[in-house]
Amino acid sequence: MKRVYQIITVLLLLICFSIFAQETADDQGEISPVQIEPQIETAPAQAVPQPAAATAPSAAAATSAAAVPAAAPAATQQTTTNALQSFRIGRDLETRNRFDEANSYYNEAVRICLDELNRSSVNMDAYTILTWTLLRQRRYSEVINWGDRALRVNPNDFRIVETMGSAYFYLNNFEHSLIMLQRYTASMPRGDRASSAFFIKGEIYRNQRKYHHADIAYTTAVTLESRVFLWWYRLGMVREAVGDFVYAVEAYQTALDLNPGSQEAAEAMESANRLLAAASR
Repeated sequence: MKRVYQIITVLLLLICFSIFAQETADDQGEISPVQIEPQIETAPAQAVPQPAAATAPSAAAATSAAAVPAAAPAATQQTTTNALQSFRIGRDLETRNRFDEANSYYNEAVRICLDELNRSSVNMDAYTILTWTLLRQRRYSEVINWGDRALRVNPNDFRIVETMGSAYFYLNNFEHSLIMLQRYTASMPRGDRASSAFFIKGEIYRNQRKYHHADIAYTTAVTLESRVFLWWYRLGMVREAVGDFVYAVEAYQTALDLNPGSQEAAEAMESANRLLAAASR
């Protein structure tokens, strides 16, 4: 009987430590938009022209969420093409940690969009590229301001809805973030940004300690996009938090397969394995 009590005591201490670690390590504020970026095209830009250079849209751009409608006037189409090109170049530079260069292209995208909106305040593509760019520059309040203007023009532009949901998340306004993201995922469950939207919802639920809700959101995210280390790692965390150690280990293992050098994932899997072994005795 004494041995049983010792095992129970050790198990409870391990669970408490695990939950504490999950609440204090890697909180949502450490995630940047570069890890949750708009899926505009499948391939990065191959060349880096000058910011003001006009470039013909790629085939991927023509079919993407940000593609300019065929009926748009030629001047408007070229303007939004230039803005989108600058945004993409900035995004690709940012993923390579060339932040100063990236910001110069982001600024150019913002300038082009603002000029276009001064000419035509109903250009939804300009609003979309503008809010995407401001999000990457961490100018979250401006995303909300321009997003509100855009939705007054077209309340059902779900590109804007999703971007505002992300901005509210970074502003720690989880209530409004969930409203926007749920609206987006309900209308666009397999949209270009659905996987990222579900991941952010998972982050909110995790911070609220609604671990079962977070599990569902993260699971949906990795089902839609299975190649993101962080998403599997978070899924392991919430499964471990509710004592679902078998599936926590599976999630951590997938995270390690994607990023074998991650010490945090390796330590988390070791912890989950110890808890699983203790629970199985």
